[in-house]
Amino acid sequence: MNKLLVITFSFGYLALLFGVATAAERRSAARKSLVANPYVYALSMAVYCTAWAYYGSVGRAAHQGLSFVGIYLGPGLLAPAWWLVLRKIIRVCRQQRLTSIADFISARYGKSASLGALVTGVCVLGVVPYIALQIKAIATSFIILTGGSQGSGTTGPALFTAGTLAVFTILFGVRSVEATERHEGVVLAVALESLVKLLAFLLLGGFVTFGLFGGFADLFDQAAAVPALQQLFTFRGAGTSAAEWLTLLVLSMAAVLLLPRQFQVAVVENVDENHLRKAMWLFPLYLLIINIFVLPIAFGGMLKLGGRGFDADTFVLALPLATGHSWLALL
Repeated sequence: MNKLLVITFSFGYLALLFGVATAAERRSAARKSLVANPYVYALSMAVYCTAWAYYGSVGRAAHQGLSFVGIYLGPGLLAPAWWLVLRKIIRVCRQQRLTSIADFISARYGKSASLGALVTGVCVLGVVPYIALQIKAIATSFIILTGGSQGSGTTGPALFTAGTLAVFTILFGVRSVEATERHEGVVLAVALESLVKLLAFLLLGGFVTFGLFGGFADLFDQAAAVPALQQLFTFRGAGTSAAEWLTLLVLSMAAVLLLPRQFQVAVVENVDENHLRKAMWLFPLYLLIINIFVLPIAFGGMLKLGGRGFDADTFVLALPLATGHSWLALL
């Protein structure tokens, strides 16, 4: 794909996100909030689905079958309890003017400064490598879209991505740490990103399932005929044990509440605790919909691209590119 086209499209999308964030901040200053509704709140919580949801889920499904479901099943099972658990956390943070997971845990244990510092340190150690993975995923996507090999250097795209994130954070994220002042620009941009992510994944999944194959039945029949793929149809997958399933469920339940980004959008940025009533079913519905086509894309990639040296994590880009549908890969 033409590099200039990819760069232009990327700049256009970034401009859209910056524009949306700016509009939200201006409306907030005029007391005409764009995020004071439960649908934006629920979509912002879908920040849980990062680049891993796009690439990693498909890659995991291609090698371990249904085990990827555990990462999304945990939050879905926990969601009905949010009215009791998350609502209480929101109230505590609002009353005590807490703005982070470190503040919250510290406050629950006698406002221990050492405990707060420990939690902050753990968050930094966990978040920094994860952010690096997200940046690497974006940079690798750029390399693949522009026709480079998967082993090509990603320094340039990675630096650009990191710089853009830094500018966005400075403009909309760290101007204030007051508990009473929310970052509505960030929230609306995240909500829009979640919606775009969902629509793009559905388009890709529909293309693979109904464009490259004759529907779900045809795709799964072809996959079932391949011995190496047969084991991926079961919940035990490629050797996934019950203990691994339980671990995934417990970790994902904790992650949807305790990851710094989740705590920020679900607790700190909450405008009205009653928005939880809709988020309790909208968020699990989002997780269900975005995962409908994970297995079809994984199987489609293995059937169409197997043995051609493609990393399963890149099937979402490789499939449309290999079949001449570059516009879909660009989305």
